[in-house]
Amino acid sequence: MQKKDIVIITDSSCDYSPEQAANAGFSMVPLTVSFGEQNFLEGLEITPSQFYSRLAKEPELPKTSQPSPEMFCSVFKKYKDAKHIVCITISSGLSGTIRSATIAAQMLEEENFAPKIHVVDSLNGCTATGLMAETAAKMVNEGKNIDEILARLEQMQKTTAIYFVPDTLENLRKGGRIGNVRAAVGSLLGIKPILTVIDGKATDIGKCRGAAQVRQKLVQKFLECAKSLKEVIVIHTDAPVAAQELIKELKKSVPEIKINLHIVGSVIGTYIGAGAVGLAFEEKQPRW
Repeated sequence: MQKKDIVIITDSSCDYSPEQAANAGFSMVPLTVSFGEQNFLEGLEITPSQFYSRLAKEPELPKTSQPSPEMFCSVFKKYKDAKHIVCITISSGLSGTIRSATIAAQMLEEENFAPKIHVVDSLNGCTATGLMAETAAKMVNEGKNIDEILARLEQMQKTTAIYFVPDTLENLRKGGRIGNVRAAVGSLLGIKPILTVIDGKATDIGKCRGAAQVRQKLVQKFLECAKSLKEVIVIHTDAPVAAQELIKELKKSVPEIKINLHIVGSVIGTYIGAGAVGLAFEEKQPRW
């Protein structure tokens, strides 16, 4: 492992695969998903395909849990020779993960741990959090200093966006993560909400009917709001065909666009459910 003065870490709910995270230059601390008495570390002990296969068969939603402070400590200690560790977590409005990371940082500070640990609330979720970690890792490689990186992350808290359309709101309801999403959605009429994360909480910002309109509205949002039309992340929850159709729609409008495809993992997938598609990208203007 190449020694770096600044190390970037996030948690596995960023929905980058271990290979995608390694290529982007950051490390992940796994959350846990539990089916009954069976516990699995996300990304390490259960793959997305294994998770969705099991989710379809189980009568009850699995439980999810944040990493323990001890788990964060064990990952932080791998980088004892660094000067700074930046740990970017899923929104505090969606998970208690940041609390564990903060406790871990305090525990290590009391032990006179050499690197300074900076815990950053992404105020976001899924690949929007990962996009922040990837941007920070790029800045490390470009030789930016810690103040520049933290200032950029503070900016990205309000400019990084994820938009997704779940196939059903049932999982969000059952999991108690309904946030600011209005419950009255006409599922019988085929009407689905367009969801995003605003100020750390899930919020619905529109509705669409039918797969074609889902793609149209997601692409329209990207074209109108994206800071750059050169690159975007497409996400899906066990919906590869819908994801490929969304990719085709994007390429109709921006033929040369670079598209990164991510399968949403077990923690976020628990609450969104199978069949969702979405986009993550940075916007031109602050979102709140």
